[in-house]
Amino acid sequence: MNRQKKDTQLRNVFRISVMEGVLGQVFNTITGPGSVFLTKFAIMLNATPLQFGILAAIGQISQVFQPLGAIITKRRRKRKGVVLTLLFTGRGITLLFAILPFVWFSGNIINAFLLLLFFSVSLQAVANNAWIGWVADLLPLSIRGRFFSVRSQYGMLTAVGVSYVFSLFIDRFSAGTMQNSPSLGTAFFSTENLPLGFAIVFSLALLSGFSGLVVLSRQPEKEKKIEEESTAGMFFLPIRDSNFRRFLLYTCWWMLAVGIGAPFWQPFMMQKLHMSLIEVQIYGSIHIVASILVLRLWGRLIDANGNKTAMRLIIILGGFNPVVWLFVTPHNYPILYLEAITSGIMWAGAGLVATNFVLAIAPKERRQLYSGIAGAFSGIAMMTTMLASGALLPRHLEIYTIHLEPEQVLFALTGIARWSAQVPLTWVHEPGARPVSEAIAFFLREMKPRFMK
Repeated sequence: MNRQKKDTQLRNVFRISVMEGVLGQVFNTITGPGSVFLTKFAIMLNATPLQFGILAAIGQISQVFQPLGAIITKRRRKRKGVVLTLLFTGRGITLLFAILPFVWFSGNIINAFLLLLFFSVSLQAVANNAWIGWVADLLPLSIRGRFFSVRSQYGMLTAVGVSYVFSLFIDRFSAGTMQNSPSLGTAFFSTENLPLGFAIVFSLALLSGFSGLVVLSRQPEKEKKIEEESTAGMFFLPIRDSNFRRFLLYTCWWMLAVGIGAPFWQPFMMQKLHMSLIEVQIYGSIHIVASILVLRLWGRLIDANGNKTAMRLIIILGGFNPVVWLFVTPHNYPILYLEAITSGIMWAGAGLVATNFVLAIAPKERRQLYSGIAGAFSGIAMMTTMLASGALLPRHLEIYTIHLEPEQVLFALTGIARWSAQVPLTWVHEPGARPVSEAIAFFLREMKPRFMK
């Protein structure tokens, strides 16, 4: 009977988490770090390369504040109220994105937007740290990889639909091409009304984000222990853990590598390859579909073989993907749609490992704290190379007959740097991690039935 009750509770946790994740994904697809809509919005506001670097880095800068989640909740038995309050405030700030172009006429409007985005994602980062502790207490380690994979799958499916619908909407404002077509609404769909189009999109995103908080408020919660030690003592405790220090070295190394050139993937597609927003979304959709198809496989692989083993495979793919970008031009950019498949497979696993690895090596009662500190260090690392990429954009490069744009030079560097992350990963110990050969055998066994169908 007790077993049946636990199974019912877990199903309830899954159900609420998926519903909240779907609604939250609508919000994050439009207004979250890395959103193509924010990139397009920044282009409309005439962002410079440095400002694109700042835009891309904001999501990582905000991670520095993750440990505040552990500070705020350390003397509380429950986290739910803190999470809901911070998410409500952080998401609410995005309403200002919608009205900013109508009330701010200075040339510094892009800086005001970046500042608002920084406050928004920082508050949400603190909330997410508390949420990780809340949910981790509800889930056994043996199913945590599958839980995050299922939640991510539904979120990605949502992202595909949302991206297409709103991309088609925003693209209709482009360059006055719709002005001579009465059936499409000549008065409304004009270039001058693009700020109004963004206001509508941001407002709908906020409505979905607030709806997600209503669902999240129904999630059950286990009481946590009151943590009596001082704030300084609490933070030095994980740092004294030698294995966690090795983990921090690995995660910083990886994030430094990933941050190289990161601000320029989407701007390069739009500005150098002359891809429309809908063409960028086709790339994103292929990426997401590939991720969805392998997410549960990654989750099972992680549960069976460990995060460290999965990360070995991810790093190999992670270094390969940027190489493809060295050969794309405005005439052959559809080859990126093939790269989107391997990229989707890689990032599906990387996203699960990023959440689950630190939870697997942390003491049970310190998961939230370890997760927050790891998030802060990784955020600083990726922020560093993101900002450096924007501030120190290199010159173009000629190698025999190959012409590399400045962005492509950075893409080459990130590929090499990603492969080098295998070195610090070797030094991290994860209980239960299996050899890579066993993980590959597991992967082949799981994939064979899919291809035999």
